Amino acid sequence: MKEIVVFDLDVTLLSGDSTKAWLTDKLKSNIFRFIAALIVTPIALPLMKFKKYKSKGASLYLWIATYSLNEEELEYSFKNFSKNINEITSGSLYLFEQGIAEVKDHLNNGRIVFIATAAPEKLANVLLESINLDVRIIGTPLQNKLGGWISGIHCRSEEKVRRLNKLDIKQPWFATYSDDIDDDLPILIGAKLPYLINGDNNKIKNIKINNLKILKSTI
Repeated sequence: MKEIVVFDLDVTLLSGDSTKAWLTDKLKSNIFRFIAALIVTPIALPLMKFKKYKSKGASLYLWIATYSLNEEELEYSFKNFSKNINEITSGSLYLFEQGIAEVKDHLNNGRIVFIATAAPEKLANVLLESINLDVRIIGTPLQNKLGGWISGIHCRSEEKVRRLNKLDIKQPWFATYSDDIDDDLPILIGAKLPYLINGDNNKIKNIKINNLKILKSTI
């Protein structure tokens, strides 16, 4: 049986939050969407400060950003966003070359690589397909509601483990790579080799994980 490796996406393989960057681009590209986003901000932002309600706050912006888009148009938006990331090397959001090289190394060694992310699964699929990585992706599903798209069950924390277990991936798997020792604690402790990328030093002091290795990724 092949060994399993699990990577987070945002701030682990990408320099920032892919969902936030895509939403910002989408909302700023249309004055009516932008105004609507400003109107809901007093409700959405407080929700997003709490991890339990973050996806609900994000869904308000997501619905506004995607109102009137069908599935094909939504995917086109993701592809256009992905193309811009790959073409604009000076942008604030870019892929970490070291992280992508690590993924490729595991694949070359015959391991199966899962990307487990809180980002929309459709967005993660497009981002990673654009660089031809043969990985499996689990992320937050999107559903169409009243003409726009909202988040399904947020793929974070214990939900990542639940989704992996549903695919018959059991602990302990070979390795996990993540930037967030707090939010991704379940997938980190589920690995024989847990790696923390660009982690928060204050959080590291308060949480103990066996065999934890600290890595930095800057390019």
